[in-house]
Amino acid sequence: MAMAPPPVPNLPLGYVFRPKARELIQHYLAPKALGGYFTPGLVAEGVDVFSAAPDALPFSRGHRRENGEVWGYFFAAHPAGERAPAPGGCWITYGPEKAYRGGTGGEAVAFRRNLAYYVAWRGGEGGGDGVWARTPWLMAEYRLNKGGAAFRCARPGPEANMDCVVRKVFMKPAVPPPPARSSDDESAGSSSRYRSADEEAGYPGEEQARKRARWV
Repeated sequence: MAMAPPPVPNLPLGYVFRPKARELIQHYLAPKALGGYFTPGLVAEGVDVFSAAPDALPFSRGHRRENGEVWGYFFAAHPAGERAPAPGGCWITYGPEKAYRGGTGGEAVAFRRNLAYYVAWRGGEGGGDGVWARTPWLMAEYRLNKGGAAFRCARPGPEANMDCVVRKVFMKPAVPPPPARSSDDESAGSSSRYRSADEEAGYPGEEQARKRARWV
């Protein structure tokens, strides 16, 4: 029996769509993959996130903050490769996949993998080899474990696509500058609790400075 489409929510004024990973998988990815159902206006459909630079994607007005934080959710028909070229750069996977398991903690029902957006400093256009610089733009791609026990007895609807994924494209808030330190603080060798934007993007500040010196 095919799953019924979820009802369109009556959202209150000022509501911001920001589900947790398991909520995104259970209430949006699974219904879309099994029956083609989705709630209009929450996870965008028909947007190719690799057809434009991330800052040109159609993010909702409420998903852009003054501190530089941006996020949005997009359906896609199938997972991306390890490298996915986009105008001006390339999305590249990093780190291990994360498995999401059912309530009993058994077999995984879904996976998440991470991608970061890089721009080419010298060579590397179109996703090839070259010197790349990582930007603050990140992506989390969620897909179902379509061969898992949780879906073996499922009866997908006529518009089902078990390869369907949801992608969250986002940029974290800009890191505030460290507070001014007194000479006593400096003599004591204390360090700021804030991290630079380069460190937020995965690079220690000194390492990133050396990379920039080589690329410029």
